[in-house]
Amino acid sequence: MCALVMHESTDLFAPIPHGSGQTILREALLIADHNAYHVGQLVLVRQFLGAWK
Repeated sequence: MCALVMHESTDLFAPIPHGSGQTILREALLIADHNAYHVGQLVLVRQFLGAWK
């Protein structure tokens, strides 16, 4: 996904051909949001376990 977003020929605002209106930018933001959610979960687990400095 990083390579796709960074490629200079990629139009971030163009609809994805096989999608239903989604764009590359929207999908990249969804991935970033999803990853941030899981990082937050890992932080909580570490706090609950007392494994946080």
